[in-house]
Amino acid sequence: MDETLANGFGGERGPRFYSVFSVIASFVLLSMGFTSLIYTLPLLDFVARSRREERMKVFLPSFLLVVGRSVYYSWGLENFLLWLVLDLYVPLSLLAAGFIWSIQRKGGIGTRLFWSMVPSALAALILGVVFFMDRALFDAIYFSLKDAFVSIMGGMLDSLGIVGDVDFLFTLMSIVVGVFTFPVILGASCVSIFYYENRRHSKETHWDDVVAALEFNTNTIWLLILFLFLFLLGRFMPMPLALSILFMSLVVSMILVYAIQGFAVLMAWIRNRGLGLRSPQLLFILFIVSFLIPGLNIIVLIGVPLLGILENFFDLKTRRKK
Repeated sequence: MDETLANGFGGERGPRFYSVFSVIASFVLLSMGFTSLIYTLPLLDFVARSRREERMKVFLPSFLLVVGRSVYYSWGLENFLLWLVLDLYVPLSLLAAGFIWSIQRKGGIGTRLFWSMVPSALAALILGVVFFMDRALFDAIYFSLKDAFVSIMGGMLDSLGIVGDVDFLFTLMSIVVGVFTFPVILGASCVSIFYYENRRHSKETHWDDVVAALEFNTNTIWLLILFLFLFLLGRFMPMPLALSILFMSLVVSMILVYAIQGFAVLMAWIRNRGLGLRSPQLLFILFIVSFLIPGLNIIVLIGVPLLGILENFFDLKTRRKK
């Protein structure tokens, strides 16, 4: 970090203004809905450009704003505390992941990522235990959401002249949300973490070599095999739907983890061939292809994680270089 940044962004007022701006920008991103998953980017940008002890200048105010926002929207609802916790789950999981990653300086990527996701996993586990022990509370939440969904979706389908099973659609939506909530948090956290590390090392010419060298412990593959086995076990023997959703969510999460290693493989190939493509540019290209180009997106969504899994066995980075 250069001397200007180390001394507080060039003056006494600099860091104070930038910290306030970061918190406001973060809250705006959270409030806009479609950008809520990356609302920690301004906070991590501030942390990447400031002294380590100054991170609380942005994380604490953001925490208070997020909680205050959820209290405002949940106030007056039946089961207020539970609705508040549910509303806070995703934003606080993202905030905790960014904060924990920023305070870690030692350990491999797998270890640091694991500890960054512990709060989200523990919160989900606690919620699951609460719902399991109090089925009446779960039913109250479930049917409240179902009534709201049926009211909105039923009216929409009627206005379009479409006949559909709204109850089935709600069940399907519930399964999708259950499966993908944690992986989405993991993916959004990884994007924010990558942005943070890229900002920290933006002036280092060897940063892309560091990205290309990223890899997880080879024993991590056994977690993917275990979760996949448990999920497939439900196809051959009776298993509660909640457990099937849990195992599927863990499988998707592990696939996402290996997508990170697959990204490193692609970056290694680019570096080995002497191409000038930087890691942020590669990430942007993969993002565009994955979400905006039908047909090619399937290749990327399957191929990148597959590269990460194969790297676990065949050392594709070295083989491609040879």
